[in-house]
Amino acid sequence: MTLLNNTNQFPTIKISGEAFERGRQHGEQLRVEIDKTIIFYRSIFKLSDSEVFQHAEFFRQKIKAFNPDYDEEIKGIAQGADVDPLWITALNARTEILSQSANASNECTAVYFREPSILGQNWDWGKALEPLTVLMNIEQAGGHNILMLTEPGIIGKIGMNNRGLGVCLNILTLGKVLDGLPVHIILRAILDCKTLGEVDSLLAQHAEGKASNILVADADGKGFDMEFCRQDSYRLEAVTDYLLHTNHYLGKPINSEHNPDFASSYARFNKATQILADNPKRSVETMSRLLSDDSNRLLPIYREYLPDESVHELGTICTIIMELAQGKMHVRKGKGPDAQFFEYGLS
Repeated sequence: MTLLNNTNQFPTIKISGEAFERGRQHGEQLRVEIDKTIIFYRSIFKLSDSEVFQHAEFFRQKIKAFNPDYDEEIKGIAQGADVDPLWITALNARTEILSQSANASNECTAVYFREPSILGQNWDWGKALEPLTVLMNIEQAGGHNILMLTEPGIIGKIGMNNRGLGVCLNILTLGKVLDGLPVHIILRAILDCKTLGEVDSLLAQHAEGKASNILVADADGKGFDMEFCRQDSYRLEAVTDYLLHTNHYLGKPINSEHNPDFASSYARFNKATQILADNPKRSVETMSRLLSDDSNRLLPIYREYLPDESVHELGTICTIIMELAQGKMHVRKGKGPDAQFFEYGLS
């Protein structure tokens, strides 16, 4: 079922049932949007369809070996949307396929407040995806429920579940080919977990072959940050009452602040650190203030769309703030005079 909202909100999609059926519902409801998402990624992959399918088949095998239900859900999406299943696999492995490019990723500012268990981020990416993005409510057997913001065709992204777990994502850059289990599959697997301990076990087994950062937390005020660095990983704990991440490695000096490719990442990190020092109360309002800051006109946290060589136009697609203990998500679409937060809850 698709719940259509006003133009200032993302549509809400509800899916339920077994894996293939969930996928079929996803694909049928978002058929047009999935076609447009494929067109967008075809344009930025800069690969022929046969090359995309070659990569997708490689990752399909990894996904199926990790969790056959995820492969079934992807097949269901493909059937519902009437597209080749390898294109849906490619969307779910889009970060790894894009690693063929050496371009730096200057996207996303994520933050976690340990008390009172608030997690959020700006998702910065290609402008073409803003009108396609959806809020997805996934109802599974046993009462497990997920609420996440995602791209059409992608089964895991930024969100939370009714067990009190939430996860955010920053893409990091190594300039190396990535061949591990796709990070968006890891995000879904995290949202399918019931405890932070399950997340720990998951990441201990499947950290290799990625260049991304995840910020994961639970409703009890426990959380950590994990940087994936291809064969290595760096776990960061909150040394104060918050964790903050942008798009450069913190666990090891890999992305130099003197490299112009990372000017935005360092500028956003430094500005966010200043805002947190000036606003010691950890609340939804403080996080909103941080994620809405555009005082650095050239390199802001909250970003208007500007030309970008990787994704055509790069800016803030949405802002997400999750109150994990309350099961509430506050979502703002884009950046503009009409942009405002809307509140959503788990079923």
